[in-house]
Amino acid sequence: MSNPNDSEIRVANARAERQKETPGGEALTPMHPDTHSGADPAVETPVEARQGFLGVPVLAVLVVGLVLAGIAGFAVHFAMR
Repeated sequence: MSNPNDSEIRVANARAERQKETPGGEALTPMHPDTHSGADPAVETPVEARQGFLGVPVLAVLVVGLVLAGIAGFAVHFAMR
């Protein structure tokens, strides 16, 4: 990534421009797989580098798991009396 004119970097920058999130909460177009870089290290856009979704669904799973663990802990506590 030392040469800014490298074709891999130009292709990745073009993909990043196409993948920018739209302002104002507009609906995003469906994402389709892109041709990925074969460079070492890989040249990826921020969207391609994401490993998963964030936000409310992840928080909900974490909170529900914590609540279920608490219920199980209380059940074991009172069953051992």
